[in-house]
Amino acid sequence: MIQNYFKIAWRNISKNKIFSAINIFGLAVGFTCCLLIALFIRNEISFDKFHTHAASIYRLTSIPKATNGTAAELAVTPSPWAPRMKQDYPEIKEFARLLKSDKTSITTPSKENYYESDILFADSTFFNVFSFSLLNGDSKHALDRPNTIVLAKETARKYFGNTDPVGKTLVTTTPFGPAFNLEITGVVDEAPANSHFKFKGLISMRTLGDISNMWQYHMFTTYFVLASGVGKNDLESKFKDFNTKYIANNSNADGPQEIHLQALTDIHFHSQMTGEIGVNSSDTYVYLFSAIAFFVLVIACLNFINLSTVQSLKRAKETGLRKVIGAGRMQLVKQFLGESVLITLLAFIFSLMLAFLFLPVFNRLADRALQLDLIRDYRLIVSFFVLAIVIGIISGIYPAYIQSSFKPVDVLKNQHIKLSGGNLLRKSLVTFQFVISIGLMAGTLLVYKQLQFIKNKDLGFNKDGTFIISVPTGTDGTKIETFKNVLLQHQGIVAGAAASTLPGTQIPINLTHTGTSEKDKSMQMLFVDHDFIKATQMQVIAGRSFSKQFATDSAEGFILNRAAVAGSGWKTPQEAIGKTFQWKNPNAILKNGKVVGVVEDFNITPLKSSVQPLVMHILPRRFQYLYVRYKDIAISDVVALSTKEFKSSFPNLPFEYTFLDERINSLYAAETKLGTIFGYFAGLAILLACLGILGLSVYATQRRTKEIGIRKILGASIAGICKELSKEFLKPVLIASIIASPVAWWGMHKWLEGFAYKAAISWWIFAIAGMTGILIALLTVSFHAIKAATANPVKSLRTE
Repeated sequence: MIQNYFKIAWRNISKNKIFSAINIFGLAVGFTCCLLIALFIRNEISFDKFHTHAASIYRLTSIPKATNGTAAELAVTPSPWAPRMKQDYPEIKEFARLLKSDKTSITTPSKENYYESDILFADSTFFNVFSFSLLNGDSKHALDRPNTIVLAKETARKYFGNTDPVGKTLVTTTPFGPAFNLEITGVVDEAPANSHFKFKGLISMRTLGDISNMWQYHMFTTYFVLASGVGKNDLESKFKDFNTKYIANNSNADGPQEIHLQALTDIHFHSQMTGEIGVNSSDTYVYLFSAIAFFVLVIACLNFINLSTVQSLKRAKETGLRKVIGAGRMQLVKQFLGESVLITLLAFIFSLMLAFLFLPVFNRLADRALQLDLIRDYRLIVSFFVLAIVIGIISGIYPAYIQSSFKPVDVLKNQHIKLSGGNLLRKSLVTFQFVISIGLMAGTLLVYKQLQFIKNKDLGFNKDGTFIISVPTGTDGTKIETFKNVLLQHQGIVAGAAASTLPGTQIPINLTHTGTSEKDKSMQMLFVDHDFIKATQMQVIAGRSFSKQFATDSAEGFILNRAAVAGSGWKTPQEAIGKTFQWKNPNAILKNGKVVGVVEDFNITPLKSSVQPLVMHILPRRFQYLYVRYKDIAISDVVALSTKEFKSSFPNLPFEYTFLDERINSLYAAETKLGTIFGYFAGLAILLACLGILGLSVYATQRRTKEIGIRKILGASIAGICKELSKEFLKPVLIASIIASPVAWWGMHKWLEGFAYKAAISWWIFAIAGMTGILIALLTVSFHAIKAATANPVKSLRTE
């Protein structure tokens, strides 16, 4: 019997090729979207769960209490905390600290030179805490000794090809000290894509020397493995005693702290702290993508219901004949449900092919390396197979009920068949489809507007026409100055300046002190040369910029941003000029000088966070980058002449560069990708919604065939008939735009909460989305409306 049902179902699918193709295509698109997004979500929620002790690993975080009432939550802590906590609290089974070097210069034994951005200093316990596979070497002792390094597999291959690097020596220079000779003691597999931190090499922490008394520097990312049965809150409650015992009265420390533990598996989704070791995401994207997948699939199912219901009109006589020859209603329901399930299963098979086809495209959009393996991912495939059957049953119940309810006498007498439920249900389905579609369009427009706002916002400096060259870490400032002057001799190079930091990288937080303040203040510190303000075109709002005409600027000059002025207790920028200012640690003054200038706040960090108090002063040994401003010269010429002069000034060193505007834009790569993905899915939702309204228009024109014929005989124009037919479908879309607007506003408002600086949610966004939905619906309906209006009324009336 079941075999017979499927045979008949296959015949009907083959007979109604266009109808079947539309249904299968719509459902396949829905399944494909869900499958791709399921892979994305599975990857996102798997972050850091591959570690053996993942459930017991926590990161130590802190909030300094004495920072002008505007304390930032820090993902980094001072180096002595972890050893003392391990000593005092038996709840801590193991700890490991990491210190990231944003830029490391490496020279291989063959005298090749490289810059690496993801080199970490790590404790010898690193492999006891984290489950990274050591491919070569002894994980228990690889980082025991000072001046040792473990290379990531791809980094080792880049430096040494396929030869074993263990035992060989690298020369490295980092921002944390002079050049080191490092012995390679192991090769570790690459950090998986779902790790919240990446690395190209691990340098033994002991290479830094004695760091046991660095109580004032929040620089180290610290992780604990808690003993079995120990709760986070139980250990956290003891940190108040740690604060009292070691920090509050410690002249070496930087003041009382609020200390917390953060679960390792929470970092990727719930952490945007100062000093993050990597770029984290937000669970907002998971919720958004889940909603998109669900709604696209719902739209596809509603289309199936609408089109199946419309198709039931054409099969009314078939149903009547089946009843006449003895078919029961349940038999008919099973037959129609069988057809529905067969269509969804065909759509599911087609969706697998589409998923394999579009997965590389989706990976590029989402910046992932997702894979779909039919064998390895059998659970996911089986889940979607079962989902296809369930959707086939649920989507087919209403059409099956409608088709099985036809009375044989009416259909065989060519009586007009009215579908139970009337137009209300079908119009409600179309309305719901367009609510989703218009909401997605509005979301896409707002994401685009926010990105444009970010790109065009005044950052407090000029990001255009600036070329940034990496210079060797720890290089003599005189040599960098000479290189800069050589570039300035070329026509088209108008300014140049050295600095310690690139936009978007970690900015060191150091202690400062003013002549009038009682307590030290923690502020971001940027090391620059005399020309940095000029080269970046920052706005000086009080005092002056650094100048070589003032010999004391190098040793004593400080320039603050507006936030640093407020943080230091001065009421106005003008009041700060000439005041005593110090860069210090708890036991020593590192630089004693005066404020020579104040600049307007500028955003060197992403606009997700507000401007922090920042101090600039001159310190050549920290310079790592040269900012070069150019004008009226081709970019290719800038690169060519810079390459030539760099090779002349720094032979055998790698020439690496970026453009400031590109660097700024790269900070919002995730949001850009989100906007692109939103746009594609909004387009798919509109396409599927159009299929739904297409089905409704077909049904409406068939139902009103006689009415249209009579109207034409009575003199109605084609335009009038088209208008009459079209307004029936525009009403649901208008209602949809009204409903979608507040829903989309709420969703986008929640998304914008992640930005300290945000674009306004303008009314025209929802107006454009609504008008676009109406226009697309009108174009979809117009084809059938015109066809019905131009039909011969004689033929229309003969159908009765």
